[in-house]
This record gives sequence, structure tokens and C-alpha cells, in this order.
Amino acid sequence: MKGVVLLSDGIDSPVAAMLMKKQGLELIFLNFKNDNNPRTIEKVKKIANHIDKNALLITKDHIKTQEKIKNSCNVRYQCVLCKRAMYKGAEEVAIEHGAKFIVTGENLGQVASQTLDNMYVLDSSVNLTVLRPLLGFDKNEIVKRGKELGTYELSLIKAPSCPYVPDSPLTKSRLHKVLIEEKKMNR
Repeated sequence: MKGVVLLSDGIDSPVAAMLMKKQGLELIFLNFKNDNNPRTIEKVKKIANHIDKNALLITKDHIKTQEKIKNSCNVRYQCVLCKRAMYKGAEEVAIEHGAKFIVTGENLGQVASQTLDNMYVLDSSVNLTVLRPLLGFDKNEIVKRGKELGTYELSLIKAPSCPYVPDSPLTKSRLHKVLIEEKKMNR
């Protein structure tokens, strides 16, 4: 079975991808770039190659979407709206390549969009199943797994962090309010 992995250059999603690969699943890596720094994409390529040298890596420019959210919507919704757009992009890639699910590195208690309230809102943006192999892991467990799997050191390579994360991202979003904010992006 084939799935689309939302692969970032951070610590979590490479570990999630490795765990799914160990289950024998075929993976397509999808990275949304939030900057034009070549170090970021080189880092993602190294991570993807370490996980599966034969897997397809697709990179999509996400800057226009991020700017549209930033300039049209309530700043607190930035991360939720960004991730919903990523899910929709992953679903498009999945349909194009015959994949049946999306894989993320999300886990409870982390930053921004990684709360149960926000995950519900995220899941409602697509019709595919979203797998979160790290859901119950804490950061120490993820780091430990990353070190064991050889992804942790790659994730530590210096690259810019997301410049769009607000000071106080929404952690308890409500679908009806998110849909109102999303409509503002299309005006």
C-alpha cells in the first residue's frame, strides 16, 4: 500500500516516515517549502534519501499560500490554515499517484496545530485517512527513535525555520471558524 508523507526538515516527520517504511509501506515524500533557501531543500533531500533512496520526493512551493494566509486571515489561524492547505496538496498528490493515505509527524502536545481540536479540523480538509504514527510519543521518545533510525542528526543540519509561525498560534480551532478564515483567502 502507498502513502504520501508530509516530510519536513524537522525531527518528527522523518521518524514517522521511517516507522511507516519499516511496516513495508511504499512512500511518496511531499515537502512544502516556506523559503527559497537552497539549504532547506538539500536537507530534505538528504533526509528522504536516508529513509528510502527509491522513493519519489515532490517539492511544492508554499510561499504564496503562506503569504495569502498571512495577508488575508487572522494571524492566529496561520498554522491551521497552512496545514489544511498541505493536507489538500497531499491529497492531490495521493490521487495522482494512487496513494491511499497521508502520513504526518504530528504528535499530541507539540506546537501550533498539533492538538486534538486542531487535528479534527485538519482531518476534515481531506477525504483520505491521515496516519500519525507518533501521536502518543513525547519529544524525548521521538528524539530517541530519530537517533536509533539515523534521522536525528540529519534533522539537526542548520536550515531556516518557518518564518510564518505566529507568536500565539491557535490551539483549539473550531471548524466553522476555520472555514470562515479559509474563505478570506479566496477573495
